[in-house]
Parts: sequence; C-alpha cells; structure tokens
Amino acid sequence: MANLKEIRNRIGTVKSTRKITSAMSRIAAARLRRAQTAMENARQYGVRMAAIVGEILRELDDPAAMHPMLRGAGGPAPATHLVMPGTPTKPGAVGFIVVTSERGLCGGFNSAVNRQVQREIKALREQGRDVHVLTVGRKGRAYLKTYGQVALAHHVAPTKSEEVVDTAKRVAFEAMALFAGTFTPEGAAADTSDEAGEPKPTVKVDEVRLVFNYFRNVITQEVRADRLLPVPIPESDESGDPSKDQAKAGDGQPRAAVTNAIRAFEPDTKQLLDHLLPVAVETAIQQALYNSVAAEVAARRTAMDSATDNATELIGELTLQYNRERQAAITSELMEIIGGAEALKS
Repeated sequence: MANLKEIRNRIGTVKSTRKITSAMSRIAAARLRRAQTAMENARQYGVRMAAIVGEILRELDDPAAMHPMLRGAGGPAPATHLVMPGTPTKPGAVGFIVVTSERGLCGGFNSAVNRQVQREIKALREQGRDVHVLTVGRKGRAYLKTYGQVALAHHVAPTKSEEVVDTAKRVAFEAMALFAGTFTPEGAAADTSDEAGEPKPTVKVDEVRLVFNYFRNVITQEVRADRLLPVPIPESDESGDPSKDQAKAGDGQPRAAVTNAIRAFEPDTKQLLDHLLPVAVETAIQQALYNSVAAEVAARRTAMDSATDNATELIGELTLQYNRERQAAITSELMEIIGGAEALKS
C-alpha cells in the first residue's frame, strides 16, 4: 500500500504541474498574437529606414570621410581597447550586444544565443582581439559571467512590446558611445575627465555586433549576429522595401519607382547623416528587440505545450502502473484468503 500511495501522490503532483504548464501555454499564445502584431508593424518602418539609409550610403564616394559612424564600413579599421593619453593602442576590439530574456522556461531560446556569442568570443580571442559586451536580459549576463566576460552595461530585457522603444534608446546610446570611444567602464558616454582633472579611461571598439533571436515563425527562431556599427553599406538593395516596386498613385496609374528619383539634401548630406544614422542604429536595435520578444513568447509557448504533452503522457503511464500495482495487491489478498480457507477445510 505504501507504494500505491507514493504513485498516487506522484500522479497528483504531475497533474498540478500540467495545470501550470497548460496555463502558461495559453498565456503565451495570447501574448504571441500581440507581439507578432507589434513586430510586423515595426518591421515596415525598419524596412523603409534601411532602404533609405542604404540608398544614401551607396551614393557616397568616401563614406568613412563623410561620417564617423561609417568609419571602417568598407573593411576593418584600427581601434582601441582601454584608451589613455600616450598609451599604445590595441587593434581589433569588438563589442557585442547580447539579447536574451529575464526568465527561463522557454526551451533553447537563451542557450542558442549564449552558445553563438561564446563561439564568436572564443574565435576573436584566438585572434588576439579584445571583446566587450553589453547585455540585454539576465540570462545572457549570467551565462557570460561564468566564463569571465563581465558586461560593461546591463539592461532588463523588455517583456512587452511597449517597453522596447525605451530600452532600444538606451542601448543605442551606449553602443554609439562604445564605437565613438566615449564609453567609460562605469557607465555610458561621459566626459573623459574626472573631477580632479585626470583623464578617465574609455572603452572603444572598431565594430559592434548585435546577437539576438530572429523570429522566423512560431516554431522556428534563428540566432543572428548582425553588424551594427560601423553602419553597413549594402552593395545592392536587398532590403525588400515595398517602395521599390511599381506602386500606384491615387488614380490607379503606375508611378515611377523611388530608385529613379534624384535627391537633393538641404542643408547638406553630412547634417542629414548626423540625424539619420543614429536613428538607423536605434531602429536596428528596436527590430532586434521586437523579434526577441516575439521569439521568446513563441519559444515559451512551444516549450509549455511540449511540457503539457509530456505531463499527460506521464500521467497515463503512472495511472497504468498504479492500476497494475493495485490489481496485484488485490490478487495477493485474494490468494491469501483462498489459501486460508483451504487450510481450514483440511
């Protein structure tokens, strides 16, 4: 009977767990619809922004000379690690923005990003290059810390689409400061002199990469490591911008594609890029965060569905085991009764 009680208690525990996982799956399904809608709405803006920036940059003869955020856009450029006046520079430093989640119970969502970042960091260190990390999400920061990679700055991962914009602004500000060489180890961009007039050490990199989960569909999330800075210059228009297609005017007649337009900027291209490139960087981070939120919710829904199915299967196995044990106990008692009756007869 003790064994039967143990099995019965275990069945009750698994049923309670199944209720939790089933509820989490339903919550994730409701959140997924909202996250997908927000991501698709933001993607339209991101596609147009990428198309505009790409067209302008392709028309520049010398992008690196036009704007500092384009330095090294066409290839590797020298950079430094910890810069002090008179200190020899160390080339090839790379910064990573690692986007994970605050919570678990979402399958391999976080581990896929963490493994990708760890592989890239290992390869860069083997080349003698320094690596710096900005993290969004507790899981990524904790993982990297176990490997001795402490984040220069950390942000709480947005769990709702409404939180994405503010987080993207802060992360973009720090990424641009890191690339510009105004990022201090204590925080984001600041004056490079302390109160005593002594210069503060600043961290500078020649490249910033953005690692996140790209939402492909409800079942599939793809880890991507995109270069954020210097702002990449596409060789051709691969943005998929709807404005490239033959659009129709209000009267239904086709109008000329945007690529055929002749652009004139006022006051000049430099001032346009001063405004446009930071917005483009912030938009790229927004896209990554929107994708990450949707991918996290989808991964959690899939994981909870799988856990619910496994719990149902386990309950069936335990119930069968319980019935067998109970039947064996009843049979044993009947045999004892029959044996006792036969003994009395004899």
